[in-house]
Amino acid sequence: MAMVAVLLATWLEMSGGPAFVHNQGARGLSSGPMVRLNLGYPLGDRLSAEVWLSGIIESAPASAPGDTAIASLGAGGRLLVAHLDDEGRFALWAHGGGGWGVPAAGDGTPGPLGFAGPLVTFQPFIQRFSLGLEADALAYRHGFGAAVMPSLRCAF
Repeated sequence: MAMVAVLLATWLEMSGGPAFVHNQGARGLSSGPMVRLNLGYPLGDRLSAEVWLSGIIESAPASAPGDTAIASLGAGGRLLVAHLDDEGRFALWAHGGGGWGVPAAGDGTPGPLGFAGPLVTFQPFIQRFSLGLEADALAYRHGFGAAVMPSLRCAF
């Protein structure tokens, strides 16, 4: 019975959107699509823990040819900062995580990575789903950047 309760509280979220990264020693920004899958569990009304898997394909800037792809795995969490309406349908969260990334294509070396940023969510009339928009600061080895990602979350 306890396992059923855990599964019912667990959620899966998919987010994706454009990412822009500046790598140390290279001129310009590399850009490309980023996708993240989160599997999470609430630790109360205001806090959740999650594991995530992400991938990004970066088109190199014109001054440094060589596209790359990075796959990563890590853990993270989110903290409810505020409800933005009286009904609790809109919420502002602080979202962040850290993990390890490996090059899936192109040059590069494995290394630590992280993300952090605000997440605004909207829960429509269907209770199991919520929509979100996240703006993240990104860091990977000697690079840093930003991503803007809409998301869809589904509770089991």
